[in-house]
Amino acid sequence: MPLCPNGSSANPSSAVYAWITWIEAQQWLGTVSNKFQWLLYALQPTLINVANFCAVEPEQPVYPGDAAVVAALFNPVSRAVVVDYLDKSLLWWEWSQLCVCNASGTPTCETQLYSHSSNLATTNNGTDRHVALHFYATTSGLTLWGMDVNSNAAQDARIYWLDIPTTVDTFQTVTLAAGWNRVYFTHPLALISGQQYAVGLTSTPAGANFGMYINGSQTHHYSGNLADNGWYFGPVDFSVSNPSTAEFGIDPVICVGSPADYPPTPPDVPDTSIPDLPTAPCTTIGDLCAIFQPTIADISILGWQLNLLQKRLLPFAWIVGTPVTGLTGTGAIAVLDILGVIVSITTLPSGWGQTAETPGRKIPAVGSIQADDGTVYTDNHQVHYLEQIILLQASWATSVRYNFRPGVVATITPILPEP
Repeated sequence: MPLCPNGSSANPSSAVYAWITWIEAQQWLGTVSNKFQWLLYALQPTLINVANFCAVEPEQPVYPGDAAVVAALFNPVSRAVVVDYLDKSLLWWEWSQLCVCNASGTPTCETQLYSHSSNLATTNNGTDRHVALHFYATTSGLTLWGMDVNSNAAQDARIYWLDIPTTVDTFQTVTLAAGWNRVYFTHPLALISGQQYAVGLTSTPAGANFGMYINGSQTHHYSGNLADNGWYFGPVDFSVSNPSTAEFGIDPVICVGSPADYPPTPPDVPDTSIPDLPTAPCTTIGDLCAIFQPTIADISILGWQLNLLQKRLLPFAWIVGTPVTGLTGTGAIAVLDILGVIVSITTLPSGWGQTAETPGRKIPAVGSIQADDGTVYTDNHQVHYLEQIILLQASWATSVRYNFRPGVVATITPILPEP
């Protein structure tokens, strides 16, 4: 089921381009990041055009489980599965941050309790408390998108929406102006028929005063697709929720279809029992030295290995040895630590066959080359060109054997790695 039934687009506050890296993965995972730290570096940085990125809803990944993460230490297939999950989850998280789900073209919204052309009759103030409207849906297909709040002053508050008994509870800090304010929830909530819900506000920060317009008595009630259970208030920690004889200035926004653009739901953080990756302390110069010294050693070993590969596998790392000239018939030349040889045919009997391309491929072969150490031999490498490089991949060889056809004279030059 798509998270954005009407499609998605870039949030107007987003930049034109954005980088997606393992740093964003850490932000998504939060405190769980330390459990996957050793895998996050496998996430390749990606530069995206935000508008194009937001136009397509990403795949919703499923956590492959702790066993797959453990197996990823030893099994490259499992590692690819876990990294793919992290990569897709990161794309989804970035999508939820940079993009918005598009509003429905023709949302059908439930009639609200109040007219918002004026404030409610009186005001009420309190500290460290919550106020709420409890209600339930009498039909299916409705979604709670936000609420209108009748604030008696400019102030900060925390809005919340939850079901009762609580399985879904979400809090969101908002800044209110005096009068009626419409605030949309970061995560819309699909309503289940017969399930009781609460929407309300709490004071923030702790100890702050909170006030709103109210009616002195309860005179407004839902009909049709919604029914109200009344207004409630209590301490900010929800330890008590008392019925109220008054109505608070709270009016839920409930519709079929979205009345406004809204942020997509971010991915869930994996539920895992994997312990945090151990890390070394890093508070003193000694701590830093203890971290840097093995790191420097690892880098030195890596540099040595790269140099070794560069010397033996890359063309610019080759140097030529001393040519051995005038070779005919069958024989061997002594070598040590070679990469291969260059075979140059200096004399070729007249009338030898060749193909029409340039350079012509001699037919039949003018000879063959073979590396050995006196007991072990490589396969024969046929010589078909007047100038031919043959890579032997036999640094263990102590000699190169040659076998040239009658009348052929050749020069063999060893190819050596850089010293």
